Amino acid sequence: MDEKEQRSSWVAFGLFYFVLIVIITILDMVNGVFRLYYWGAQIVIITIGVGIFVVIGTWLPDLSASRGVLIAFTVGILTIIPAVLMGLGPIPGLWPQYFYIAFGMAAGSFLTFLFLKFFKKVDKRDQLKRKSD
Repeated sequence: MDEKEQRSSWVAFGLFYFVLIVIITILDMVNGVFRLYYWGAQIVIITIGVGIFVVIGTWLPDLSASRGVLIAFTVGILTIIPAVLMGLGPIPGLWPQYFYIAFGMAAGSFLTFLFLKFFKKVDKRDQLKRKSD
């Protein structure tokens, strides 16, 4: 990736983070749950999620879309979506149900990502082994 593409990628990433903050701020104000400590907790959760995206983006800069979507889904469902849902105010019984479902979905998505990542390595070894036979 050339320098111009990298710069525009990071600008888009910063814009994504900014838009998330605006969305939770508006939701908090509209639903009457805006408190500084509550909003701060939402910002921390979103920052963790976006931070994980940054780490993955620097660790795997040429990540394909088919694999990247699995990581994005895993991170989003465990960090970003709960922060946005907090803006809806207290919903009785939501969090236990949400995390039962979210952990199952995130585990499946993450395991699929790992399978695809390591299957490629195993497939290369098999091809080399077959060529030598």
